[in-house]
Parts: sequence; structure tokens; C-alpha cells
Amino acid sequence: TITEVASVEHYTANGKNESLCKVDADTYLLAFSDNSNDGFLKTFTISASGAITTGVQLEHDVSYNWYNSLIQLDADTYVLAYTGNNNDGYIKTFTVPVDGSSITQVASLEHDETQGHHNSLVKVDANTVALAYAGSSNGGTIKTFTIPADGSSITQESSFTHDGIQGLYNSFVQADSDTYVLAYSGSGNDGYMKTFTIPADGSSITQVKRVEHDNVFGQYNSLVKISGGSDSYILAYGGPDTGGGSAYDGFIKTFSIPLDGSTITETYVLEYSTTQGE
Repeated sequence: TITEVASVEHYTANGKNESLCKVDADTYLLAFSDNSNDGFLKTFTISASGAITTGVQLEHDVSYNWYNSLIQLDADTYVLAYTGNNNDGYIKTFTVPVDGSSITQVASLEHDETQGHHNSLVKVDANTVALAYAGSSNGGTIKTFTIPADGSSITQESSFTHDGIQGLYNSFVQADSDTYVLAYSGSGNDGYMKTFTIPADGSSITQVKRVEHDNVFGQYNSLVKISGGSDSYILAYGGPDTGGGSAYDGFIKTFSIPLDGSTITETYVLEYSTTQGE
């Protein structure tokens, strides 16, 4: 069953491009854009009973904010990738204590001066992150960055264009210490899955396997590893309209991917919504 427990309207002037990150057992950090497309971070406390209390808020970008992807680097350091001014790609670090009582911007890097859309960040190790995004001409790009535990600097290590045609609607997850899985929308807006090898220091990015799992549509991707030691993944996405309309039907698929990323095998598909699933 799914039962709604609590609801809070935390901002009355729009709330778009959300990316929510867990801080500790009862604290959460949210990145979002407002009606002027400014960039905000906000903390929340959610009790064991499900009660939601709004914490503090920081407006970190007054020019432009889109396509947020927020992850935790360590207990009080957080990394945000987003599309900033002139559609360029930005990465920032923030310090947030475990009680969510403050939000402090620490470092900022404009890593792509052409385009930085459809961001999906993943933690590689204690001081390395990897970012999948749509770069110049919407090409599929992956970059790695070194960030110390205090978030005081952001240094780009490697860059790899894995799809020169299109790399939209990215969802990037870690398989093991050096293998990563990406779901994205490629050529023709079709659905693709790829695996990559990235060492702990982020010094290289190597594509291992590529599979086109949906040759009609594969947009609005959200990919999750089912369990830590498993080779099973579950993907929710907007796929083809089986009724002949123009909307994206809602699909869920499961895949089997070994820890070395050498194969990608679709194991199950469910069309859970024939109306829309974006």
C-alpha cells in the first residue's frame, strides 16, 4: 500500500527541476528552481512518523538554474551539478551540517562553457565524482572531478564524449568500485543503456557495453540498482505510446548487468501506464 502521511508547500513561487538528497536519518536537502529560474537549496526535517518541517534556504544562483543533480560527498559536503547562465555547465559544493541548520556554498566551477544539460551526478569515491550530461549539440558526455572532503576545490580530471549524436535524459548509477551504468535518450530519442569503467581517481573513462533497449522512445529515465551486491537494475522511463497517440507511456524494465559491465540483458518489461509516464 501507499498512504500519504504529510504534505508541505515549502515555496509558493514555483518549484521546478527538483533533486532531493538524504543528509542523515531525518534530514534532507533539496535543490530546485523558482519561477524566475533562480537556483535554491533548502533543508527539511522528516520525523519517524513522517512529519515534515522546513529548515533553512539558500539562493545560490540568481541568474539561471536548470537540470539539478545533487549528491552527498561526505557527512557534511554536497555536490550540485546544474545548467547555469547561458546554458553552461556548473558544479558547486556546499557544506550542510547533519541537522540541516545551515547551507554554505564553498566552491564553484563552470566546467562547460557551451552547454550542460540533463545532468546526472554519481559518487565515485571519497573525493571523486562523475557527471553524465548533454554537452555541445546535445552530445552525450561524461566527466570526472576531484573534490576534497571539505569541498574547497573542484578539479576536472577526465572528459569523454560517448555519444556524438545525442545524450539526453541521463540517469547514472554506480555498479561497483569502478563500473558505472548509464540510461539515456540517444539518436532518434531511442532508449539506450551503457556501461563504463572509471577508476577511483577518475583518471580515465572507458565505454564497455552499449545496448539500444527501446528503438522508439526512451526518455525521462530514472535508473536504480536493486541491491548492493546484485547484478539487477530497474529503469522507469517514458516510452512509446502503444495507443498511437503522442504521449509517452510509462514503462518499467529490469536488466541484469554483471559487476564488470560486460553485458546488459533486459529481463522484464511492464507498461504501467498507457496514458502518460514522464
